Amino acid sequence: MSMWNYFFYGTLMDPEVVREVLGRPLSGCSPQSAMLAGFKRVSVADVTYPALTPDPDSHVDGLMVSKISELEASRISRYEGNDYTVQVFDVMLGDGAVEKARVFLPKKSLNLTDIPWDFERWQKQDKKRFLKNIHRNVLI
Repeated sequence: MSMWNYFFYGTLMDPEVVREVLGRPLSGCSPQSAMLAGFKRVSVADVTYPALTPDPDSHVDGLMVSKISELEASRISRYEGNDYTVQVFDVMLGDGAVEKARVFLPKKSLNLTDIPWDFERWQKQDKKRFLKNIHRNVLI
């Protein structure tokens, strides 16, 4: 059975969201602080979640998660939807090690803004409403 690494930089950094999407706690995914160079995290127009856009002078802090099964990878893909595509990048872990991870990048159809997306602000302002609607995004 294949296992995958993912770099989460948006709503999937939240333990409750991951539990809904994967059906298990984030702690079971060996989460580690990580950084992806060459991108910045921006808000998507008219929604509360982010996307990445290339920026050679920036980096994005997030979480590297491991031990993601093929079934869980399928659930993550359904959650992310058709506006994102998966690519593999080198991600730097907090201890300086570099690992390959799958990263969801927006397709051109997604309407990105120049407004930085803030995880803590999202948790305070939008998370509760987001969790109520999450089952529309994840086919369980």
